[in-house]
Amino acid sequence: MKLSADTYRIQQDFSRFIRTGRQVPVPGVKPAAMAHYRRLVYNVVCDALETGYPIAFANLPRKKWERMVYKFFSTHACTAYQVWKLPLDFYTCAVENSWDEQYDIPYLYDLLSFEWAEMELYNMEDQAPPAYVPGGDWLSDPIAFNQEYRLLHFKYPVHREVGRRRLLNQVGAYFVLVYRMPDSGDIHFTELSPWLAFVTEQLLAGITLTDILAYAPQLNMVVNNKLQEDTIAFLQHLREKQMVMGFIKQ
Repeated sequence: MKLSADTYRIQQDFSRFIRTGRQVPVPGVKPAAMAHYRRLVYNVVCDALETGYPIAFANLPRKKWERMVYKFFSTHACTAYQVWKLPLDFYTCAVENSWDEQYDIPYLYDLLSFEWAEMELYNMEDQAPPAYVPGGDWLSDPIAFNQEYRLLHFKYPVHREVGRRRLLNQVGAYFVLVYRMPDSGDIHFTELSPWLAFVTEQLLAGITLTDILAYAPQLNMVVNNKLQEDTIAFLQHLREKQMVMGFIKQ
């Protein structure tokens, strides 16, 4: 239903007050009552972000966290229509405003993306795997994966460290596979070597392990029986963890 111009203006004025606290006259509403609305909405947003980013909330300097939350609340045009998705808007706001530099938290984006991946996977709709069979050949058959996953690349090991000093002293390339267990819905993650991250990415694209191993010398990898055996052992481990479901039905 289309709103009248007056109704739309009042809604926008009220929304602007909720965000900024700057008083605006709203017909029929007492300023004291408006302040209560603002407090309630702000508390909902704070709770959603603290729930979505428990590691960041617990370990980032409290004043910096509070300034980021207030900046987000007062200025960011959210796109989420569900409260649990607000953390994604917060991450977007952080990137758009270069908060890693502004607040001197170089690992901020890695930390937020890791925690958001866990939140998103936990709440996402079920994703059916492709049709598969339990038996097959690890080398020559396409592999069927659990589709509820995120393959992440970090500069800092935020998946296993929380201390600022330790994080800043371990700059590098880290790969983490985050996935949801089909039976329980629990979120698990495993750190991958650059080689296993590459293998996982290619297998997810439908390329066979034989073709991946044939390409390995171009990555300066020495292809021998040990590399092949270790890679297959990794895939068998993913099968035990229900990240690999079987082999795609031909």
